[in-house]
Amino acid sequence: MKWLFSELIRRNVISTMIAYAGLTWLLLQVVAVVSSVMPVHSMVAPGVLLLLVCAFPVTAYISWHFDISFKGISRTPSLDKDDNPTLKKFGLWNWLGLLSIVVVSGFVGIQYFSVIKSEQVAAQQRLAAIKKADSIAVLPFIDQSPSKNQRYLALGLSEEITSLLGRSNNFKVSASRSSQILTEKGLAPIEIGRRLAVATVLTGTVKVTGERLKIRVELLDTENGHTLWTETFSRELKDIFAIESEIGRSVVNLLQDKYTETGDLTSFSATSSTDAYVMYLKGREEYRKQTTESLKAARKFFEQAVALDPEYAQGYVGLADTLVLLAEGDTRFGVLKTDIAAALAQQNIDKALVRQPDMAEAFAVKGYIAFMQDDFDNAITDYNKAIELNPSLAIAYMWKNLALEALQRFDESLTALRKARELDPLFQTNSYNLGVVLAGRGRFEEAKNIFTQLQTDFPKSTFPHEGLADIYFSTGDFVGAIREGQKAVKLSPDNQDLAFRMIGPLLQLGLTEVVREKASEPSWVGAYEYYFENILIFEKNYDTLFERMNFKVAANPDDYWVAFEAGWYNAMFGDKKKALRLLTEKLSLIEEIEMFGMPYCSPAIEIAWAQKELGADENYVRNLTTCKALMEEQLKASIIYSELYYLAARIFALEGKSVEALEALSEAINKGWREWWTQYDPLLESLRGMDEYQIQIKIIDDDLARQRQEAKRLFLR
Repeated sequence: MKWLFSELIRRNVISTMIAYAGLTWLLLQVVAVVSSVMPVHSMVAPGVLLLLVCAFPVTAYISWHFDISFKGISRTPSLDKDDNPTLKKFGLWNWLGLLSIVVVSGFVGIQYFSVIKSEQVAAQQRLAAIKKADSIAVLPFIDQSPSKNQRYLALGLSEEITSLLGRSNNFKVSASRSSQILTEKGLAPIEIGRRLAVATVLTGTVKVTGERLKIRVELLDTENGHTLWTETFSRELKDIFAIESEIGRSVVNLLQDKYTETGDLTSFSATSSTDAYVMYLKGREEYRKQTTESLKAARKFFEQAVALDPEYAQGYVGLADTLVLLAEGDTRFGVLKTDIAAALAQQNIDKALVRQPDMAEAFAVKGYIAFMQDDFDNAITDYNKAIELNPSLAIAYMWKNLALEALQRFDESLTALRKARELDPLFQTNSYNLGVVLAGRGRFEEAKNIFTQLQTDFPKSTFPHEGLADIYFSTGDFVGAIREGQKAVKLSPDNQDLAFRMIGPLLQLGLTEVVREKASEPSWVGAYEYYFENILIFEKNYDTLFERMNFKVAANPDDYWVAFEAGWYNAMFGDKKKALRLLTEKLSLIEEIEMFGMPYCSPAIEIAWAQKELGADENYVRNLTTCKALMEEQLKASIIYSELYYLAARIFALEGKSVEALEALSEAINKGWREWWTQYDPLLESLRGMDEYQIQIKIIDDDLARQRQEAKRLFLR
């Protein structure tokens, strides 16, 4: 090694190669400059680099044998055994050595050139595919901070980027909630993207050290798993909003093959106070938990956020959103009175829209406030505005579905609900509601598939079993409904709502003994009391039944529904004259909007019967006509409740159209109508003497008897 090193110095090989390296660097700089000012083929730069690298061993070999200087090229003398310089001819073996080095270097260079060229072609092909990508999911970012205490920031960042990307037109952005659920299930990013049916996924990591923030993002192609783009941002924590906007613009520019200028896609979450943003993100973390306690905590965080920055529009939206969820209502948490929650939420939304008039989330919450106040038309207007500003805002579609359903615009409602589930397929409410709606339209297989998938995604949830139980109940399979109810009860034994679901099919089958056995269980107390009158009917204890109802009516003189219930029991099993009086004398106590509850069109249809019996023809015709119009409207909207056909049978029977009434009754039974009280229904009294009517009643009775025996076995195991 000592001899070799001394020879390298003597033959000027080292100095020559240093000069060669300097020349190489200079040439590469020239290529870079030229490439930046004029069109140059993409392979020029790597080609020049490979040529210079492959020429390196050739140059080294030549410099060993020749002295290369500004004076020219001369043969380098060799040293004999006495270290005397001697010049030797560059002979055959020297030429063969040079040729070998040239061949090997050239072969290696060609191979690498081919690989680089292939990778560039593949990259260009991927880029072409990227330009056609129209969907993305932003996965929850991973907290890599030393203390692992920045999860709220990591999740909040992915949520904000999702919202930012959602504002880009013709671009589907999957909801953060679904991405988070699938991530928590341990699925890989590519699997998540395929499950959400998006072409790309954006992943990222967040590291906070003091006031320094380091974010690394990676965009993946879900079809082949290739990395399409990656970038690292290292800034001050206060620059997080600029990073969000930069990431959003980069993704949109790349995937939609367009140029979005700085300022065109800015984050609405921006605030001049970093502390306010931290409070907001902590509020979002509590909001995601969706419990009474967490929403109360979220409210406090959002209030702190807007206190720290009174101009913080996003903070006002978060506060308003939390307030509406804390209101009373079946799907809310019941902490605040509805009118108070709506007023407080509206105040905060007004503040948000003054500061950010184009914030989609603000219009969505504004629409929900209107929905809470039964202002459905204005609610839909606000939802449409939210969707216009952010076409990927899943919650706006879900809430819009509720308003459309209330206005009985059923086809539009289904379209909105489908879109909500497409954007947020792992949101249980979306899937559950879609399954319920599809079942209501008679698309039972589609509904079953949704509930089955829901069960796979959430094996500990009662929702899938509740949905399947409803399908079985709607199709007259009360045993199936009981089975699913039992599965749900095992998952949530203390859930009182499940007791209500169980008691319904049990009473349809007349299994009052089972219900009475369950009455001692705490979760069944409310349901048992609610259905106690039905139990008395099945046990034919009419004296106790009417004694209880008389007391209820006297104790609630201003409650029409108590009078209606008492009137209806009298109509079937008691005093008909009393029934007519109870059904009609306190109509002023009921709102018009409550008169025509579909699919039964109740209590209007029962009131119409009473009015006809009393000779109040004008009122009878008005109520009957309205019920008929609503029924036809729902049937045209492809709603296939068995109850609708039973409603048709009642309407035709009241109109004296016996043939049509019997056909409608038969169709209702074919679609699962199995109500035990059908044979007692006073609205079908005109059909009772007909053989066809008795045949239909026997079909119901026989099937109920069969199911009753099967259901008993379920409770004897």
